[in-house]
Amino acid sequence: MNLRRQSAMVKIVKIGFVFLLTLIPQMAMAKTPVELLKLKLQSDDQVVRDIRFYGTDIDPNTSSVDDQFFLTIDGQNVPIKPELARRLESLRRSFSYDSLSGGIQVGEPGGPMCLMAGPARGMVLETRYLTYENYKITNSEMKPVLTVPQNCLFTSKISPQNATAREDARAALEILFTLSQTLPPGS
Repeated sequence: MNLRRQSAMVKIVKIGFVFLLTLIPQMAMAKTPVELLKLKLQSDDQVVRDIRFYGTDIDPNTSSVDDQFFLTIDGQNVPIKPELARRLESLRRSFSYDSLSGGIQVGEPGGPMCLMAGPARGMVLETRYLTYENYKITNSEMKPVLTVPQNCLFTSKISPQNATAREDARAALEILFTLSQTLPPGS
């Protein structure tokens, strides 16, 4: 009787070991999430809302069934529908590198356009901006690609030069801004 139990235990251990060996390559291939988009809502120079979109692949030209996306608002994980995450990833393509964005133009901030009292309010969209050489990504960094004033005191002027890239950046900004409204500030 004890011999049967030992034999059964040995089989269970072997099966467990084989199962573990099959998981190791999958765990090794699991990608660490990387920040892809960031929307900062600013009041003067202070960030009052921080929305970040993460993914497991920095290249917007590739996709996989294994791609995963995450969203945080002010550091809190917030669920995001896969279709919306894929839409953000698709939009990101046109303003994430020079050949499609036409480059990012940074205008000289002028003086306020009004005499309104209070803080300058605006939104800044950043993306993981990619540098390619011979069709391979050689560098990536988070870079501001679009600013949108929320009042006449916000004077930062950043946008992609290409009109389609500008529209796509604005669409991504609006999606992230709308998602940020799902949580009350300071939650």
